[in-house]
Amino acid sequence: MDSPTAHSTATRCGACGAANESVSLFCSRCTAPLAVVSLGDLTPVDRQACLAALCEVLAESMKIAPAEAPAIHDPDLWRAYLSAFWLRPETALILYAEALAIQSVGDRAGRPWLDLGCGDGIHAALYGGWRFDPAFDAFQSLDLTAADIYHHWSNEQFSVDISRAGRTAAYGVDIKQTAIDRAKALGVFGAVERADATALPLADRSVSTIFSNMLRDLGEPLPGALDECRRVLRRDGVLLISAMTPAYGRHLYFAPAARKAAGAGDIALSRQLLRLDRGRSVFCRPRLSQEDWRILLARHGLNLASVHPIVGPGIIRFWDVGLRPFSIALLKRRQAWQDAGVLLAMKSAAIDFLSRALDPLARSLCIGEPCMTLLEVSVA
Repeated sequence: MDSPTAHSTATRCGACGAANESVSLFCSRCTAPLAVVSLGDLTPVDRQACLAALCEVLAESMKIAPAEAPAIHDPDLWRAYLSAFWLRPETALILYAEALAIQSVGDRAGRPWLDLGCGDGIHAALYGGWRFDPAFDAFQSLDLTAADIYHHWSNEQFSVDISRAGRTAAYGVDIKQTAIDRAKALGVFGAVERADATALPLADRSVSTIFSNMLRDLGEPLPGALDECRRVLRRDGVLLISAMTPAYGRHLYFAPAARKAAGAGDIALSRQLLRLDRGRSVFCRPRLSQEDWRILLARHGLNLASVHPIVGPGIIRFWDVGLRPFSIALLKRRQAWQDAGVLLAMKSAAIDFLSRALDPLARSLCIGEPCMTLLEVSVA
Protein backbone atom coordinates (compact mmCIF):
# COMPACT_ATOMS: atom_id res chain seq x y z
CA MET A 1 0.00 0.00 0.00
CA ASP A 2 1.19 3.51 -0.74
CA SER A 3 2.62 5.53 2.12
CA PRO A 4 0.69 8.63 3.22
CA THR A 5 3.27 10.83 1.52
CA ALA A 6 3.47 8.88 -1.74
CA HIS A 7 1.18 11.36 -3.49
CA SER A 8 1.18 15.03 -2.68
CA THR A 9 -2.52 15.15 -3.56
CA ALA A 10 -3.51 11.77 -2.17
CA THR A 11 -7.08 10.99 -1.15
CA ARG A 12 -7.43 8.67 1.81
CA CYS A 13 -10.05 5.94 1.41
CA GLY A 14 -12.50 5.99 4.29
CA ALA A 15 -13.20 2.28 3.93
CA CYS A 16 -9.70 0.72 3.92
CA GLY A 17 -7.33 3.64 4.56
CA ALA A 18 -5.36 3.36 1.31
CA ALA A 19 -3.92 6.49 -0.32
CA ASN A 20 -5.18 7.21 -3.85
CA GLU A 21 -4.57 9.85 -6.46
CA SER A 22 -6.95 12.77 -5.95
CA VAL A 23 -8.48 12.15 -9.38
CA SER A 24 -9.39 8.52 -8.58
CA LEU A 25 -13.09 7.68 -8.76
CA PHE A 26 -12.64 4.45 -6.78
CA CYS A 27 -10.10 3.18 -4.30
CA SER A 28 -7.41 1.14 -6.06
CA ARG A 29 -7.23 -1.24 -3.11
CA CYS A 30 -10.84 -1.89 -2.05
CA THR A 31 -12.82 -0.22 -4.92
CA ALA A 32 -14.86 1.94 -2.54
CA PRO A 33 -16.24 5.09 -4.24
CA LEU A 34 -14.07 8.16 -3.73
CA ALA A 35 -15.14 10.86 -6.18
CA VAL A 36 -18.27 9.60 -7.92
CA VAL A 37 -21.39 11.73 -7.63
CA SER A 38 -23.14 10.90 -4.37
CA LEU A 39 -26.69 9.62 -4.69
CA GLY A 40 -27.72 12.43 -2.37
CA ASP A 41 -26.30 14.99 -4.79
CA LEU A 42 -28.38 13.92 -7.78
CA THR A 43 -30.71 16.74 -8.85
CA PRO A 44 -34.41 16.45 -9.78
CA VAL A 45 -33.35 16.81 -13.41
CA ASP A 46 -30.88 13.94 -12.95
CA ARG A 47 -33.57 11.72 -11.47
CA GLN A 48 -35.98 12.60 -14.25
CA ALA A 49 -33.35 11.46 -16.76
CA CYS A 50 -32.83 8.27 -14.75
CA LEU A 51 -36.56 7.56 -14.71
CA ALA A 52 -36.72 7.99 -18.49
CA ALA A 53 -33.77 5.60 -18.85
CA LEU A 54 -35.44 3.05 -16.58
CA CYS A 55 -38.66 3.15 -18.59
CA GLU A 56 -36.67 2.76 -21.79
CA VAL A 57 -34.74 -0.34 -20.72
CA LEU A 58 -37.86 -1.97 -19.25
CA ALA A 59 -39.73 -1.32 -22.49
CA GLU A 60 -36.85 -2.97 -24.36
CA SER A 61 -37.12 -6.05 -22.14
CA MET A 62 -40.83 -6.40 -22.92
CA LYS A 63 -40.01 -6.92 -26.60
CA ILE A 64 -38.60 -10.36 -25.81
CA ALA A 65 -41.24 -12.82 -27.06
CA PRO A 66 -42.13 -15.63 -24.61
CA ALA A 67 -41.27 -18.25 -27.22
CA GLU A 68 -37.71 -16.92 -27.39
CA ALA A 69 -37.04 -17.08 -23.67
CA PRO A 70 -37.21 -20.09 -21.34
CA ALA A 71 -39.01 -20.22 -18.02
CA ILE A 72 -37.21 -18.83 -14.99
CA HIS A 73 -34.56 -21.41 -14.18
CA ASP A 74 -34.87 -21.41 -10.38
CA PRO A 75 -37.94 -19.46 -9.16
CA ASP A 76 -37.15 -20.07 -5.47
CA LEU A 77 -33.62 -18.69 -5.85
CA TRP A 78 -34.81 -15.69 -7.87
CA ARG A 79 -37.45 -14.87 -5.26
CA ALA A 80 -34.84 -15.17 -2.49
CA TYR A 81 -32.52 -12.65 -4.18
CA LEU A 82 -35.41 -10.32 -4.95
CA SER A 83 -36.51 -10.43 -1.31
CA ALA A 84 -33.01 -9.65 -0.01
CA PHE A 85 -32.34 -6.83 -2.51
CA TRP A 86 -35.87 -5.64 -3.29
CA LEU A 87 -34.97 -1.94 -3.34
CA ARG A 88 -32.10 -2.66 -5.74
CA PRO A 89 -33.64 -5.24 -8.12
CA GLU A 90 -30.81 -4.73 -10.60
CA THR A 91 -28.45 -6.12 -7.96
CA ALA A 92 -30.83 -9.00 -7.28
CA LEU A 93 -30.89 -9.89 -10.97
CA ILE A 94 -27.12 -9.82 -11.45
CA LEU A 95 -26.44 -11.86 -8.31
CA TYR A 96 -29.17 -14.38 -9.18
CA ALA A 97 -27.58 -14.88 -12.60
CA GLU A 98 -24.17 -15.24 -10.96
CA ALA A 99 -25.57 -17.86 -8.58
CA LEU A 100 -26.92 -19.88 -11.51
CA ALA A 101 -23.48 -19.82 -13.13
CA ILE A 102 -21.91 -21.04 -9.88
CA GLN A 103 -24.45 -23.89 -9.76
CA SER A 104 -23.48 -24.91 -13.30
CA VAL A 105 -19.97 -25.78 -12.10
CA GLY A 106 -21.51 -28.59 -10.06
CA ASP A 107 -19.38 -31.08 -8.13
CA ARG A 108 -16.14 -29.64 -9.51
CA ALA A 109 -16.50 -26.93 -6.85
CA GLY A 110 -15.78 -28.66 -3.56
CA ARG A 111 -15.31 -27.71 0.09
CA PRO A 112 -13.76 -25.93 2.01
CA TRP A 113 -15.03 -22.80 0.25
CA LEU A 114 -13.64 -19.25 0.35
CA ASP A 115 -15.70 -16.25 -0.74
CA LEU A 116 -13.05 -13.64 -1.56
CA GLY A 117 -14.58 -10.17 -1.29
CA CYS A 118 -17.55 -11.58 0.60
CA GLY A 119 -19.15 -8.22 1.40
CA ASP A 120 -22.10 -8.58 3.75
CA GLY A 121 -22.27 -12.32 3.06
CA ILE A 122 -25.85 -12.36 1.76
CA HIS A 123 -24.79 -13.48 -1.73
CA ALA A 124 -22.72 -16.37 -0.35
CA ALA A 125 -25.62 -17.37 1.86
CA LEU A 126 -28.20 -17.42 -0.93
CA TYR A 127 -26.11 -19.27 -3.51
CA GLY A 128 -25.19 -21.67 -0.68
CA GLY A 129 -28.84 -22.55 -0.08
CA TRP A 130 -29.63 -20.40 2.96
CA ARG A 131 -32.99 -18.69 3.10
CA PHE A 132 -34.11 -15.84 5.33
CA ASP A 133 -37.35 -14.69 6.91
CA PRO A 134 -39.33 -12.41 4.53
CA ALA A 135 -38.69 -9.42 6.81
CA PHE A 136 -34.91 -9.65 6.26
CA ASP A 137 -33.14 -7.58 3.61
CA ALA A 138 -29.78 -5.97 2.81
CA PHE A 139 -30.90 -2.46 3.76
CA GLN A 140 -30.38 -2.47 7.50
CA SER A 141 -27.84 -0.29 9.30
CA LEU A 142 -27.05 2.15 6.50
CA ASP A 143 -25.79 5.75 6.55
CA LEU A 144 -27.91 7.64 4.03
CA THR A 145 -25.71 10.75 4.29
CA ALA A 146 -22.49 9.00 3.23
CA ALA A 147 -21.03 8.73 -0.28
CA ASP A 148 -20.99 4.96 0.27
CA ILE A 149 -24.21 4.41 2.22
CA TYR A 150 -23.28 0.77 2.97
CA HIS A 151 -20.04 1.71 4.73
CA HIS A 152 -21.74 1.74 8.11
CA TRP A 153 -22.46 -0.75 10.86
CA SER A 154 -24.60 -0.78 13.96
CA ASN A 155 -25.47 -4.08 15.60
CA GLU A 156 -28.60 -2.52 17.12
CA GLN A 157 -29.96 -1.75 13.63
CA PHE A 158 -29.44 -5.27 12.27
CA SER A 159 -31.47 -8.43 12.74
CA VAL A 160 -31.67 -11.68 10.81
CA ASP A 161 -33.95 -14.72 11.07
CA ILE A 162 -32.95 -17.81 9.11
CA SER A 163 -35.79 -19.88 7.69
CA ARG A 164 -33.59 -22.57 6.12
CA ALA A 165 -29.95 -23.45 6.72
CA GLY A 166 -27.68 -24.10 3.77
CA ARG A 167 -24.04 -24.98 3.19
CA THR A 168 -21.57 -23.11 5.37
CA ALA A 169 -18.79 -21.34 3.53
CA ALA A 170 -15.63 -22.07 5.49
CA TYR A 171 -14.13 -18.61 4.97
CA GLY A 172 -15.24 -15.12 4.08
CA VAL A 173 -12.60 -12.45 3.41
CA ASP A 174 -13.11 -8.75 2.74
CA ILE A 175 -11.00 -5.64 3.15
CA LYS A 176 -13.78 -3.46 4.57
CA GLN A 177 -14.38 -3.69 8.32
CA THR A 178 -18.07 -2.84 7.98
CA ALA A 179 -18.48 -5.72 5.52
CA ILE A 180 -16.77 -8.06 7.98
CA ASP A 181 -19.09 -6.92 10.78
CA ARG A 182 -22.15 -7.53 8.61
CA ALA A 183 -20.96 -10.94 7.43
CA LYS A 184 -20.19 -12.07 10.97
CA ALA A 185 -23.65 -11.01 12.14
CA LEU A 186 -25.21 -13.01 9.30
CA GLY A 187 -23.72 -16.20 10.71
CA VAL A 188 -23.30 -18.24 7.51
CA PHE A 189 -19.47 -18.44 7.43
CA GLY A 190 -17.22 -20.66 9.47
CA ALA A 191 -14.82 -17.73 9.81
CA VAL A 192 -14.79 -14.16 8.51
CA GLU A 193 -11.60 -12.12 8.43
CA ARG A 194 -10.50 -8.73 7.24
CA ALA A 195 -7.61 -9.02 4.81
CA ASP A 196 -6.16 -7.79 1.55
CA ALA A 197 -6.55 -10.13 -1.43
CA THR A 198 -2.77 -10.02 -1.89
CA ALA A 199 -2.16 -11.38 1.64
CA LEU A 200 -4.79 -14.00 2.48
CA PRO A 201 -4.81 -15.23 6.10
CA LEU A 202 -5.02 -18.88 5.03
CA ALA A 203 -2.55 -21.76 4.91
CA ASP A 204 -1.09 -23.13 1.70
CA ARG A 205 -3.43 -25.53 -0.16
CA SER A 206 -6.16 -25.11 2.46
CA VAL A 207 -9.27 -24.53 0.30
CA SER A 208 -10.94 -26.45 -2.52
CA THR A 209 -12.90 -23.57 -4.06
CA ILE A 210 -12.49 -19.80 -4.19
CA PHE A 211 -15.31 -17.69 -5.56
CA SER A 212 -14.75 -13.99 -6.19
CA ASN A 213 -16.68 -11.25 -7.95
CA MET A 214 -14.22 -8.77 -6.48
CA LEU A 215 -11.11 -9.74 -8.48
CA ARG A 216 -12.76 -8.29 -11.60
CA ASP A 217 -12.60 -4.84 -10.00
CA LEU A 218 -8.87 -4.88 -9.25
CA GLY A 219 -6.21 -3.16 -11.30
CA GLU A 220 -2.63 -3.22 -10.05
CA PRO A 221 -3.31 -5.65 -7.12
CA LEU A 222 -4.74 -8.37 -9.43
CA PRO A 223 -1.47 -10.27 -10.14
CA GLY A 224 -0.64 -10.51 -6.43
CA ALA A 225 -4.20 -11.64 -5.69
CA LEU A 226 -3.97 -14.39 -8.31
CA ASP A 227 -0.71 -15.60 -6.77
CA GLU A 228 -2.40 -15.78 -3.37
CA CYS A 229 -5.35 -17.69 -4.80
CA ARG A 230 -3.00 -20.27 -6.30
CA ARG A 231 -1.12 -20.56 -3.00
CA VAL A 232 -4.18 -21.37 -0.90
CA LEU A 233 -5.90 -23.62 -3.47
CA ARG A 234 -5.50 -27.36 -3.27
CA ARG A 235 -3.94 -29.14 -6.24
CA ASP A 236 -7.39 -30.12 -7.54
CA GLY A 237 -8.98 -26.84 -6.44
CA VAL A 238 -11.16 -24.46 -8.44
CA LEU A 239 -11.04 -20.67 -8.68
CA LEU A 240 -14.29 -19.08 -9.87
CA ILE A 241 -13.96 -15.49 -11.08
CA SER A 242 -16.99 -13.48 -12.10
CA ALA A 243 -15.66 -11.06 -14.71
CA MET A 244 -16.85 -8.49 -17.21
CA THR A 245 -16.06 -9.13 -20.88
CA PRO A 246 -14.91 -6.57 -23.48
CA ALA A 247 -18.59 -6.30 -24.50
CA TYR A 248 -19.56 -4.91 -21.09
CA GLY A 249 -18.70 -1.27 -21.82
CA ARG A 250 -20.55 -1.25 -25.14
CA HIS A 251 -23.84 -2.28 -23.55
CA LEU A 252 -24.01 0.05 -20.57
CA TYR A 253 -26.71 2.71 -20.76
CA PHE A 254 -25.26 6.03 -19.63
CA ALA A 255 -21.69 6.05 -21.01
CA PRO A 256 -22.66 5.02 -24.57
CA ALA A 257 -25.50 7.57 -24.48
CA ALA A 258 -23.00 10.22 -23.37
CA ARG A 259 -20.72 9.42 -26.31
CA LYS A 260 -23.68 9.63 -28.67
CA ALA A 261 -24.71 13.01 -27.25
CA ALA A 262 -21.16 14.32 -27.56
CA GLY A 263 -21.02 13.16 -31.16
CA ALA A 264 -24.22 15.08 -31.85
CA GLY A 265 -22.71 18.21 -30.29
CA ASP A 266 -24.85 18.20 -27.13
CA ILE A 267 -22.03 18.64 -24.62
CA ALA A 268 -24.33 19.55 -21.71
CA LEU A 269 -26.30 16.32 -22.10
CA SER A 270 -23.12 14.31 -22.49
CA ARG A 271 -21.75 15.69 -19.22
CA GLN A 272 -25.00 14.95 -17.40
CA LEU A 273 -25.02 11.36 -18.65
CA LEU A 274 -21.42 10.87 -17.54
CA ARG A 275 -22.43 12.14 -14.08
CA LEU A 276 -25.17 9.54 -14.02
CA ASP A 277 -22.72 6.86 -15.12
CA ARG A 278 -21.16 7.28 -11.66
CA GLY A 279 -18.03 5.41 -12.68
CA ARG A 280 -19.65 2.25 -14.02
CA SER A 281 -17.88 2.69 -17.38
CA VAL A 282 -14.45 2.74 -15.73
CA PHE A 283 -15.23 0.17 -13.04
CA CYS A 284 -14.42 -3.55 -13.43
CA ARG A 285 -11.12 -2.78 -15.08
CA PRO A 286 -9.85 -6.19 -16.30
CA ARG A 287 -12.34 -6.52 -19.19
CA LEU A 288 -10.29 -9.19 -20.85
CA SER A 289 -11.06 -11.60 -23.64
CA GLN A 290 -10.95 -15.32 -22.90
CA GLU A 291 -7.54 -15.55 -24.54
CA ASP A 292 -6.19 -12.62 -22.51
CA TRP A 293 -7.48 -14.23 -19.31
CA ARG A 294 -5.85 -17.50 -20.37
CA ILE A 295 -2.49 -15.77 -20.83
CA LEU A 296 -2.74 -13.81 -17.58
CA LEU A 297 -3.76 -16.84 -15.52
CA ALA A 298 -0.97 -18.97 -17.02
CA ARG A 299 1.58 -16.44 -15.80
CA HIS A 300 0.42 -17.21 -12.27
CA GLY A 301 0.33 -20.98 -12.50
CA LEU A 302 -3.39 -21.19 -13.27
CA ASN A 303 -5.35 -22.69 -16.15
CA LEU A 304 -8.60 -21.40 -17.66
CA ALA A 305 -10.63 -24.61 -17.76
CA SER A 306 -14.07 -23.36 -18.75
CA VAL A 307 -16.16 -20.21 -19.23
CA HIS A 308 -19.80 -19.97 -18.16
CA PRO A 309 -22.00 -17.10 -19.42
CA ILE A 310 -23.74 -15.04 -16.75
CA VAL A 311 -25.62 -12.21 -18.47
CA GLY A 312 -26.02 -10.52 -21.83
CA PRO A 313 -26.61 -6.90 -22.94
CA GLY A 314 -30.20 -6.48 -21.71
CA ILE A 315 -29.29 -7.27 -18.12
CA ILE A 316 -26.26 -4.97 -18.19
CA ARG A 317 -28.36 -2.04 -19.44
CA PHE A 318 -30.91 -2.60 -16.68
CA TRP A 319 -28.13 -3.00 -14.10
CA ASP A 320 -26.60 0.30 -15.19
CA VAL A 321 -29.89 2.13 -14.57
CA GLY A 322 -32.08 0.21 -12.13
CA LEU A 323 -33.37 1.87 -8.97
CA ARG A 324 -30.00 3.00 -7.60
CA PRO A 325 -30.58 6.69 -8.47
CA PHE A 326 -33.67 6.59 -6.25
CA SER A 327 -32.05 4.69 -3.36
CA ILE A 328 -32.11 7.49 -0.81
CA ALA A 329 -35.82 8.21 -1.28
CA LEU A 330 -36.67 4.50 -1.29
CA LEU A 331 -34.67 3.81 1.86
CA LYS A 332 -36.36 6.69 3.65
CA ARG A 333 -39.71 5.28 2.58
CA ARG A 334 -38.65 1.86 3.89
CA GLN A 335 -37.89 3.41 7.27
CA ALA A 336 -41.28 5.16 7.32
CA TRP A 337 -43.03 1.86 6.56
CA GLN A 338 -41.05 0.16 9.30
CA ASP A 339 -41.94 2.87 11.81
CA ALA A 340 -45.61 2.52 10.83
CA GLY A 341 -45.53 -1.27 11.21
CA VAL A 342 -46.42 -1.96 7.57
CA LEU A 343 -43.00 -2.76 6.11
CA LEU A 344 -43.62 -6.46 5.55
CA ALA A 345 -46.95 -5.87 3.77
CA MET A 346 -45.46 -3.15 1.54
CA LYS A 347 -42.38 -5.25 0.78
CA SER A 348 -44.52 -8.24 -0.19
CA ALA A 349 -46.59 -6.13 -2.57
CA ALA A 350 -43.44 -4.56 -4.06
CA ILE A 351 -41.83 -7.96 -4.67
CA ASP A 352 -44.98 -9.25 -6.39
CA PHE A 353 -44.89 -6.22 -8.68
CA LEU A 354 -41.15 -6.46 -9.35
CA SER A 355 -41.29 -10.18 -10.13
CA ARG A 356 -43.91 -9.50 -12.81
CA ALA A 357 -42.12 -6.44 -14.21
CA LEU A 358 -38.76 -8.19 -14.37
CA ASP A 359 -40.02 -11.53 -15.61
CA PRO A 360 -38.78 -10.95 -19.19
CA LEU A 361 -35.30 -10.10 -17.94
CA ALA A 362 -35.15 -13.00 -15.48
CA ARG A 363 -36.04 -15.37 -18.34
CA SER A 364 -33.51 -13.97 -20.77
CA LEU A 365 -30.32 -13.64 -18.75
CA CYS A 366 -27.87 -14.79 -21.41
CA ILE A 367 -29.51 -13.63 -24.63
CA GLY A 368 -26.99 -11.77 -26.80
CA GLU A 369 -23.20 -11.59 -26.57
CA PRO A 370 -21.90 -12.34 -23.06
CA CYS A 371 -21.12 -9.19 -21.07
CA MET A 372 -20.30 -11.04 -17.88
CA THR A 373 -18.91 -14.58 -17.50
CA LEU A 374 -17.82 -16.96 -14.76
CA LEU A 375 -14.27 -18.16 -15.31
CA GLU A 376 -13.65 -21.68 -14.02
CA VAL A 377 -9.93 -21.86 -13.25
CA SER A 378 -7.80 -24.79 -12.16
CA VAL A 379 -4.27 -25.05 -10.77
CA ALA A 380 -1.83 -25.69 -13.60
